[in-house]
Amino acid sequence: MSSSQNILISGNEALALGALKAGLKFYAAYPMTPASSILHFLASMEHEYKIIVKHTEDEIAAMNMVIGASIAGVRAMCGTSGGGFSLMVEALGFGAIVETPIVCVVGTRPGPATGMPTWTGQGDLRFVMHAAQDEFPRIILAPGDPQEGFVLGLRAFNLADVYQMPVIILTDKYFAESLFTVSLDAFNVKNSIDRGKMIPKQGDLTNPNAVYKRYDPDVKDGISPRAIPGTPGHLFLANSDEHDVYGYSEEDDDNRVRQMNKRMRKLESFVKNDEARAPIWYGKEGAQTTLLCWGSTKNSCLEVLKYHDDINVLHFTHLFPLDILKLDKELKKVKKGIAVEGNYSGLFADYLYEKTGFEVEKEIVKYDGRPFFVEELMQKIK
Repeated sequence: MSSSQNILISGNEALALGALKAGLKFYAAYPMTPASSILHFLASMEHEYKIIVKHTEDEIAAMNMVIGASIAGVRAMCGTSGGGFSLMVEALGFGAIVETPIVCVVGTRPGPATGMPTWTGQGDLRFVMHAAQDEFPRIILAPGDPQEGFVLGLRAFNLADVYQMPVIILTDKYFAESLFTVSLDAFNVKNSIDRGKMIPKQGDLTNPNAVYKRYDPDVKDGISPRAIPGTPGHLFLANSDEHDVYGYSEEDDDNRVRQMNKRMRKLESFVKNDEARAPIWYGKEGAQTTLLCWGSTKNSCLEVLKYHDDINVLHFTHLFPLDILKLDKELKKVKKGIAVEGNYSGLFADYLYEKTGFEVEKEIVKYDGRPFFVEELMQKIK
């Protein structure tokens, strides 16, 4: 493809194309701005790509349908905004405790409650990081532009399958429904499908009704082999109660500790396998001031570089979990850090301080529903 070939595309469309390239076969959602356009776009592709797109009665049904499809071996995804995700979180916890791959897009808009349905914001970071009761592992990705939306939409399914856990793609209205002129080269990425530890469909024909240790807590990386229901010799339960190695309800204290440790070890494996990508630098190396940003604020920050010689940008796409050792090396390069975020509290800056001890000099926050304008950013930096 020639770099002179450009297309006009929205962030949601690019993300949906990445999901299709990953092998998406089932999408379920209840319409909610700014995720609705994913539903509409994929519905228009239903026959061409031989996928099922389901407009559910509510968000609870959407998440549960995705979990069911995933248990059955299908690559599945749902999409919503913060209000709809509020309804999904109990089912999210169910998917996590049965260690089923889940991909969920959460397009942020100002809240709480209905808030400002057609405006943008970045206020849901801590919500998606801690949603559902108790603790369980998850991965949070945040694309900043269509190219990243495509790549992360593709990558999310591999991560969900390999680590058998929820992967949340956190976006916002500005990313989701803005139109960008993008070179076709941006979508020319290698596509390798990784289903992780999947037991072959033929299973064990010599003993077809045997059970197996679906939730074996002794695996070093926390990831036990997954079988599709009906695989001979690999019967198991998907049980929302705490369970033993086979999936039967078990409230023994030792079993609880072993199962909890097994699930949480996946985060260690994610970091150890170099999956927690470091933030990306843009602009002049060694600049006096660094703008730290995540998600779609990247675009406004990069525009600032055109007018300031001594500013660079550090942009995060992999928000949780962080590789602290790798991240420390990058943060030590920051001379004066300014966090740029579309929320009231500087949520990501606080999160960075909590995990690394790195403290920004200043936070530039915006929570009026509008994206950052380059002129106002330049004024506040000055």
